[in-house]
Amino acid sequence: MPYDPGFDQSRIDQLAAQCLASNAGEGKVIFLSDSEDNRLDVASWRFEDEEAKNKLMKSDFKIYLMNLLDSLLVYRAQHGQPNATQGVVHVCQDRMELQWVSREEAERLR
Repeated sequence: MPYDPGFDQSRIDQLAAQCLASNAGEGKVIFLSDSEDNRLDVASWRFEDEEAKNKLMKSDFKIYLMNLLDSLLVYRAQHGQPNATQGVVHVCQDRMELQWVSREEAERLR
């Protein structure tokens, strides 16, 4: 099966629609993989509002997002895509945008 370049963002959009209807926070989740199988190893949550961050982290959203990012890391690596081991999810209230970045950029943002 060929790589679908819109798959990552469409899954992120589905999760946002499912979980972020009442979210008022803005921030980003920086994620990395250091393992051979390209599974999620590190996720750093950077939000302006601590209360909004804590609300998201204590909800099912965190579990769903971490599972989705783990799957997307593996999917991207299986298809030999660039920057397959790190990225950033930008959260802006009820929307999210996924950006695959270089290792240097991910480390800088953490």
